[in-house]
Amino acid sequence: MADDLMDQLPDNVAREIPNTEKIELCLKGTNKEWLVCTTAKLYIIKKGFMTGHTFGSGIYQMPYKNITGVQTEYHALSGYFQVSTGGMADKPKDYWGKGADRPQESPNCVTITGKTLLARFRAGCDFINNKIADAHAPVTAAQVPSAADELKKFADLHAQGILTDEEFTAKKKQLLGI
Repeated sequence: MADDLMDQLPDNVAREIPNTEKIELCLKGTNKEWLVCTTAKLYIIKKGFMTGHTFGSGIYQMPYKNITGVQTEYHALSGYFQVSTGGMADKPKDYWGKGADRPQESPNCVTITGKTLLARFRAGCDFINNKIADAHAPVTAAQVPSAADELKKFADLHAQGILTDEEFTAKKKQLLGI
């Protein structure tokens, strides 16, 4: 991931991310809000008065396979980054609104002010959308050769003189479970 999408994560925030996950993207929002993408999940971590967490923190986390989309909304001087998931209503947010209508206090949003921050979060959207696509890509299972295929392979090796009679017989018994 490009260095411009890796903000410094304070130790008290970094502790919220499991050691088993590698951080691939970290963006700090306007307030004490961080968008963190790891190898396994997306996190939005909020701390401080401006995010409605005078004491403690709020941690929103979601596996990529459960995310339906990410977007930025920006008007005049401020906006927000938002994560959408199935079953979650995406109501428009207002920086100057009240309560859950403010992106600062909405668990699935990060507040954005300034065009530079907006550009970085849009690049973050591209990164996350690729992670979502990867999470939904079909996984092809490796073909396990059948016992009959393996037996034929060892019979050919035996016929070529590569395997002795004893080696071939032992392999045949192993494959047939005798």
